[in-house]
Amino acid sequence: MSERGNTTVLAALADDLEFERGATKLYGRFANRAEDPLIKELFKELSRGEAGHVRGVRRMAETLRDPQTHVVFFCPLCGWQVDFGVDPAEGTPGKCPMCPGKYALRLIDGDWVLDRLAP
Repeated sequence: MSERGNTTVLAALADDLEFERGATKLYGRFANRAEDPLIKELFKELSRGEAGHVRGVRRMAETLRDPQTHVVFFCPLCGWQVDFGVDPAEGTPGKCPMCPGKYALRLIDGDWVLDRLAP
């Protein structure tokens, strides 16, 4: 998978990453200013939690940019995974392994969209 086909989700992850980094710093500042030991520890814990979110969001974005990540959709008919492989071309067909669903990929504004094909 690459940025192609994931434009919207990568933009959302970038926004979330910025938010999580800001929250990590803000809670850290609150912890440094708190005089009550329980409040200080609460803000430290919140800051550590946000730092974990930063790592998780960054990992998600890296996975989406990894050229070896498969393009996978959930079948709208049954919910099973339809795997289009790595770096598929627009129009690549896919068949749900669990039901009669047949699909093709279409690229719209930088995002993959699943088109249902006639049975």
